[in-house]
Amino acid sequence: MSSRPGLRVGVLLPCRNEARVIERRLSNLARLDWPECEGDHRLLVVDDHSTDGTASLARGAIEAGFAPGVRAEVTSNETRPGKNGAIEEGLGFIGGEVDLIVLTDADVLVERGALRALVEAFSADARLGMVCGSQRFVASLDPGGSAEGSCMDDCSGVWDRWTARVRGLESRFGRLFSVHGQWLAWRAELGLVPRRGVAADDIDLMMQVRGGPCPRVRLVPGARFFECKPAPGAAAEAQGLRRARAWFQAIDVGARPQGLDTVGRLQWWLYAHLPALSPAICLLLALILVVVIGQSFGVPFAAATLVLMTLVSLTPFGREWRRTFGLILRARRLERTEAMPESWEMRRDP
Repeated sequence: MSSRPGLRVGVLLPCRNEARVIERRLSNLARLDWPECEGDHRLLVVDDHSTDGTASLARGAIEAGFAPGVRAEVTSNETRPGKNGAIEEGLGFIGGEVDLIVLTDADVLVERGALRALVEAFSADARLGMVCGSQRFVASLDPGGSAEGSCMDDCSGVWDRWTARVRGLESRFGRLFSVHGQWLAWRAELGLVPRRGVAADDIDLMMQVRGGPCPRVRLVPGARFFECKPAPGAAAEAQGLRRARAWFQAIDVGARPQGLDTVGRLQWWLYAHLPALSPAICLLLALILVVVIGQSFGVPFAAATLVLMTLVSLTPFGREWRRTFGLILRARRLERTEAMPESWEMRRDP
């Protein structure tokens, strides 16, 4: 409890019908190593019109005892229905009383030192406007809210590991784009508020930071959070489709942030266009490879290459990429037809 006191943290936990996980989440937050500061840290559960008793369970968990030096409470979203409205409600409630805003979800768990790691990252870099934690997919989460034993059950897929490497590279230069909204923090003085009509609040807030006075955005490896990866099926498909649609919505609705340098403008262009073009690009590259091999080594080698590609597409690796590309195309098509509403609800499995 001795590292760089002074930064007051306000943790926002928007929730809608999270009765199955809210007590576990609050138990997890109570276990965190909350850094020293002048005054109290804040924790605010913002109930977004739940009908399953989420708010009552949250109040009971808080009244049972919370971390010392943390003022925890529950409020209702009176701004407008949806997560963005709940975030705006919470920011109006505590935004002027803290130095850092930490946004988190009800269905994840974070390691004991994750909050301290976020605070130390901001203390070390005055140009840092936003950070997020590192993600680990697991098979299950501890019902009691402990994250210390969950790290052994890594369920990350090929796509997850590949995107994690991209995030790590971007983060080295303070240019992280695809932030994790499940454990996201920014300087309160920036006055960020998610815009109406954008379901991807994390991407929207990141874009506001990139165009502001503290444009650096990084991933903090020491601030790890754990999330259950849905088993293949309807739940996993629904979650992936929602996230993909929210991505395209945020990119389409949001104009490119002002003040970006050449690298920042290039990065913006790639993220705005490459995801939608990636299936066609991969198919084109495969065809080019077959043609080059055919011209260089003959038709039999080209045919063998096609057979090999077909076999690879049938492996777990290939099936995962085909599912991902299909989801991307479907999400893009749906968003062009009708934008996903900012108020939504996903099934939560503990």
